[in-house]
Amino acid sequence: MDKWNILNDEVKGSFHFFNDYTNLDKTSKGYGLSSDHSLRPQVASIASTGFALTAWVIGHRRRWLSDEEALQRVKGTLITLRDHAAHYKGFFAHFLDRETGQRHRLCEYSTIDTALCVNGIITADQYFKNEEIHTLATSIIDRIDWAFIVFEKDNKTLFRMAYNPDPKGSYVNSNNPGYIFQWDMAAEQKMMYFLAADRLPLDISKKLYDGFRKEKLSYKGHQVIVNPSGNLFAYHFAEAWFDSERYLDPTGIDWFENTKQAALANRQFCMDHQKEYPSYQKLWGLSASDGPKGYIVCGASPSEHPPYHSGTISIYSALSSFPYTPKESEAMMFELYFNHPQTWGKYGFIDSLNLDTPTPWFSRKIIGIDKGCSMIMIENHMNRFIWDLYHTSPIIKKAMSDLGFQERKTHERD
Repeated sequence: MDKWNILNDEVKGSFHFFNDYTNLDKTSKGYGLSSDHSLRPQVASIASTGFALTAWVIGHRRRWLSDEEALQRVKGTLITLRDHAAHYKGFFAHFLDRETGQRHRLCEYSTIDTALCVNGIITADQYFKNEEIHTLATSIIDRIDWAFIVFEKDNKTLFRMAYNPDPKGSYVNSNNPGYIFQWDMAAEQKMMYFLAADRLPLDISKKLYDGFRKEKLSYKGHQVIVNPSGNLFAYHFAEAWFDSERYLDPTGIDWFENTKQAALANRQFCMDHQKEYPSYQKLWGLSASDGPKGYIVCGASPSEHPPYHSGTISIYSALSSFPYTPKESEAMMFELYFNHPQTWGKYGFIDSLNLDTPTPWFSRKIIGIDKGCSMIMIENHMNRFIWDLYHTSPIIKKAMSDLGFQERKTHERD
């Protein structure tokens, strides 16, 4: 089994996850909504649904879906998102009942999860070039009130992270319902600046992109504009659709190189801690994933805060690094595939593992956003398909131009 066969099987396995964990009951108000994870299929994630829309595009292109079925899935999903999925000022609830589209418990209305969903919508719209899909997509995108989450703090223009009007809702201090946190760091939110640029005054859009901090720190020679805790997912989710290999930011920041250095630093950090966790000698990928005691958020240096790690390896993060670190990601993939067969199953690689617990632990949970991110990144590594497609969108083209991103020639990269 060579590299390309494994990668193709991984993409196909990811597609089958979305195929099996998406509501495809055409009589249901929740048609097209995708499960947050495999052990709680009745709860949908709005971000997972965005990844599923991208999976239908990949599946159709690879001939795993017929024209009729692919169009049905995309149109049906967009109708659900327009008519039934819970939202506030256009921002979707983070979690939804997969059968009804109603808000799950008192979860927050999430900016980043809405943006991930919208990226899937844009991808499907650009791929199918279907009038009905375009009309549905436009209606969903246009109703998002980006101005609602913009505010000023310490002479910076920032996005709020989420909104929850319920005193006992998710992430809410019981005495202060409403806005929750802010995007004031370099993390996974970069696509939000592109999506909002079409709906906000140009000066506000530029101030928003300038507003989040871009602190550079180094680890063993790897200089990185860091996210606070050094989690790999925060680099990958921002660039699953955004083609950072093609563009420099308005100030010349090379986000592609930044993610590459973050991944290499993550691997080096693991190697440097192999006495504490022997599996780190060959395995790397410290991020957010399933863990032996539930969801866990791990990270590596460089980071703003001392990174937490416990031996749990987020497999999808190493796979998502393929466009940036092909050699290192391939070595990790081969180590798992050939020496740890417990990590491979119907949906390709499992989410995570920890070989340094008293009894080696292997995740039984497939998480939609994790599977979706590695699926897209592997597709980009193999053929740049999603990156190229996403950037045909007039919304994204205009945003890149308005914000001052510069396209570079392919020969400019080593």
